[in-house]
Amino acid sequence: MKFDNRLIWIIVASVGLYGVFLFFSDFNQISQQISIFKYEFLPLILALVSISWIPLLVRWQFLLKKNKINIPTKNSFLIFLGGISMAITPGHVGELIKSQLIKNNYNIPRTKTAPIIFIEKFYDLTGAIIASIIGIIILEMDTNLIIFSILVLSVIIFLIFYKPIFEFLLKRISKTKLFSKYSDNIVESYEIIRNSTTTKTASISFGLSILYWIIISIAVYFILLSFGIESVSLLRTISIYSSSVIIGALSFIPGGIGVTEGSLIGLFSLEGIEISMAIFLSVMIRIFTMWYSVCIGFICLKFTGGLSKIK
Repeated sequence: MKFDNRLIWIIVASVGLYGVFLFFSDFNQISQQISIFKYEFLPLILALVSISWIPLLVRWQFLLKKNKINIPTKNSFLIFLGGISMAITPGHVGELIKSQLIKNNYNIPRTKTAPIIFIEKFYDLTGAIIASIIGIIILEMDTNLIIFSILVLSVIIFLIFYKPIFEFLLKRISKTKLFSKYSDNIVESYEIIRNSTTTKTASISFGLSILYWIIISIAVYFILLSFGIESVSLLRTISIYSSSVIIGALSFIPGGIGVTEGSLIGLFSLEGIEISMAIFLSVMIRIFTMWYSVCIGFICLKFTGGLSKIK
């Protein structure tokens, strides 16, 4: 069983980056905050992060059935959770391992499942944008953030629904080594994407995506409370966290590492949190919301045989 050296380097680089973050923060304050951590919040935080996967699991199974791809629910969920382990890859493209696992176990062509994985990312990003916009409007935050979010959303929708552009991009992508095996039939891929974005399907998928962002943001809110930070409201937490993840995703840096944390630090500091504390909180939030999920994902990959595919 061999692991891709790139994944190992991403993990090593992440640990190093977090070490640098903490090095430039106030060690005395960090030690104090760790000592006052309210451990009674820990089960609740982990439970909320785990519960946040449920809307995504339901959406995954819904999109599969919408495209007449029938996989036993238990195995389907294990494959989905295994894909979460690839959240540390640039733009989450490593989640295409789900497509390979389905092909290996059920002989379903990758051209039928890879488009669904791309659509998942579309719903993830748009769900985050919508959640962020709602928070920005309610809290009367900087309108430039709304404009930026709407522009990003408009570009994404245009790229997906304007067929000539979509086919051009897919042809370009299919020439790369990483994506060539997933884009054999452009017409079929496009039809699956259109079938996964009908009005009814999109409404349900958007709703599930927004529910995910709300639940995971509630987990972040309790992380703040566990360290005695009560000055940031739940609505602000939703807006701050979703906006930071969007920025991290658009950077296309593996897992948005460094960019997402930097965005959290900046937005928390605007909320009056001391910079050293903001640095510490950003690291803790990412450990709970991303790295915990990645660890669970690798465990699920073990049960699906997916670890042998990471070479």
